[in-house]
Amino acid sequence: MKKKLVVKDGKFYLDGSEFRLYSGAVHYFRLHPLQWRDRLEKLKECGLNTVETYIAWNVQEPERGRFCFDGMADFERFIGIAEELGLYVIVRPGPFICAEWEMGGLPSWLLTIDGIELRHYNEPFLNCVRSYFEAVFEKLRPHLYVNGGGIIAMQIENEYGGLGQPDQEYLKWIKHAYEELGMDVLYFTSDGTWSTCLEDGSIDGILMTANFGSRTGQAIERLESLRPGEPKVCMEFWNGWFDQWGTEHHTREAQTVVDEIKTLIDNNGGFNIYMFSGGTNFGFMNGSNCNPHFEPCITSYDYGAPIAEDGSLTEQYRLLKRLLTGNDKIIDGHKTAAYGKVTDFTAYGLFDNAKSQGREFKNSGASSMEEFGQKYGYILYEADIEGMSGVIDIGEPHDRAMFYADNVFIGEYERGTDYEPISVSGASSLKILIENMGRANYGPRIFDKKGLVQNARIGDTEIRAYDITCFEMNSTAAEHIGCTFAQPAIYKAEFEVGEAADTYLLPSGFTKGVAFVNGFNLGRYWSKGPQQTLYVPAGVLRKGSNSLTVFDLYPTDMPGAEFIDRHILDELK
Repeated sequence: MKKKLVVKDGKFYLDGSEFRLYSGAVHYFRLHPLQWRDRLEKLKECGLNTVETYIAWNVQEPERGRFCFDGMADFERFIGIAEELGLYVIVRPGPFICAEWEMGGLPSWLLTIDGIELRHYNEPFLNCVRSYFEAVFEKLRPHLYVNGGGIIAMQIENEYGGLGQPDQEYLKWIKHAYEELGMDVLYFTSDGTWSTCLEDGSIDGILMTANFGSRTGQAIERLESLRPGEPKVCMEFWNGWFDQWGTEHHTREAQTVVDEIKTLIDNNGGFNIYMFSGGTNFGFMNGSNCNPHFEPCITSYDYGAPIAEDGSLTEQYRLLKRLLTGNDKIIDGHKTAAYGKVTDFTAYGLFDNAKSQGREFKNSGASSMEEFGQKYGYILYEADIEGMSGVIDIGEPHDRAMFYADNVFIGEYERGTDYEPISVSGASSLKILIENMGRANYGPRIFDKKGLVQNARIGDTEIRAYDITCFEMNSTAAEHIGCTFAQPAIYKAEFEVGEAADTYLLPSGFTKGVAFVNGFNLGRYWSKGPQQTLYVPAGVLRKGSNSLTVFDLYPTDMPGAEFIDRHILDELK
């Protein structure tokens, strides 16, 4: 008989012995690779026996047919470290993962395929999923438990019942693909406990698990009513929550987490703490909720987890360790450093440096980012508006549009807000700079193109021709042309580091944009908060001279930033 995790008499068994599932979620793609071992060692030290991670399709196949398995995309190395430490592994390859991650993990190039229907039994979509599965499973297969590795279970899709459009053929197709591609492990589904999510997202004969963070007793009763005799598993025990720009930072009393986990243990239940180590939405990889209102997530994914974003141990960690091991002694050797202020910036105008910074397309109709092969960043539409006057109408902004008439900023529209209409008259040219603030990561609106998704209008006149420049910010090269007028700009400076340690960038002289250290994209900042600092892992620093590049959407006469030794996640302005 093959060695596998199996379900029998309401319990898990592994190699013939009863197995208690004590798991924690750690996403390899939200951590610098130099941090993987540290986070997994801390997970094991806390008394957990399993680590769970999503596989993010858009990380592994950023462009159609081009797969990436190195650096932060090297999940095989991450799993290998877990195996070295004696941890079991649960993988959730989607193809949709939600996770407050850009487009729920789906790659944006899917949006350009004719006739595609995301997350449905749809041939164009399934063809792409199959190709993704084949490439990723080839890397995962040697790590299955039956093959001597650590992977004991895999999830089918993710919270599919929450979509509200159940398609059993789609779920069955995924199960069949797993089997056909040799993924010989225990399969399961997971969904929230509200409405009919559990029923709509499950498959007969496949373990049903639930996601919740409170009312554990009620959730156990609901699982028992739907699947009597199966193990009671919370696949996402929400021990915290994510934050969105302009909202309060979420916190939770640590003891309430431990009390709910204890209820699961006392009822012979299994759990996966989501998140055990939250990490960071580096680059442009934050998702946005759009269910129904558009609400982009911040760069930090600290989540109030037992291991904080920077790797430090929290009170929740101490209490969980006491519950699971009987020992609450912790040694937190986490080091931070303050490298001081940076003020000597050189500024380069974004529009002035368009040729070196972006890709240009002349005399085009309004088209989304995706039509130009652009995944993230900003896109500029320039048009001749001689003789036009009236209110500017672009439909629903996707996502934040800034308007310049004859190179003078005249206002902005932001998706999901009550913005004031902007009128223009007597101008000869119009620039529309649109920011992709993160594609929808949950719900029926995940088909979320960015940029101008329809032609703009001024009054009754439709603008049909544009010069378009895509600024994906893959590099921060510039022609070294200064700002000839008030415009978004790239700011460059140098700073010195002695011993490299984790630090936090406070972009106090800037308003809204993205920052890079030594070419590594730290993510988005926005002075409105609640997040005020960007986490800088020690692994992106080097001894001696380091570069800081900031791209900000708003002109400033006093550009300045500071590297401080603490994170600020809870200040709204």
